[in-house]
Amino acid sequence: MSEFVIVSIILLGIMAIDAAGDAFRIHQWQNLHHAMEVVGVAVWIAVWGLFEFSPIYIAMYVTGRIALFDPLLNLIAGYKLTYAGKSSVYGRLLSWFMSKVKNPGALVWVLRAMALIWWVAWIITNADGRI
Repeated sequence: MSEFVIVSIILLGIMAIDAAGDAFRIHQWQNLHHAMEVVGVAVWIAVWGLFEFSPIYIAMYVTGRIALFDPLLNLIAGYKLTYAGKSSVYGRLLSWFMSKVKNPGALVWVLRAMALIWWVAWIITNADGRI
């Protein structure tokens, strides 16, 4: 397994930790929320201490969040899987787009699928375009 794949899996773990922490905050479980924040930051620091920085990791984290963060957060928090909050710029933009289409749930899943396909393609090719 290449370093790129290892870092990619760690980034997914960080994203899952962030989603769980935010869901705990929604349920007013502040101690768990703060604990998840500490773990998330510690893992970020470990990643940048153990592996050489690459800008592609930031892009992968962003696409991973688009693809999986909201479904995980919504699942843990007990929301509808296509729910888009309004506490972030991304959430506000997504909510605005959802208000403009006939089937907003489909729009959300298409965006997530595109981000996931892009993320998986980076994993398969080690982000250099070659298999």
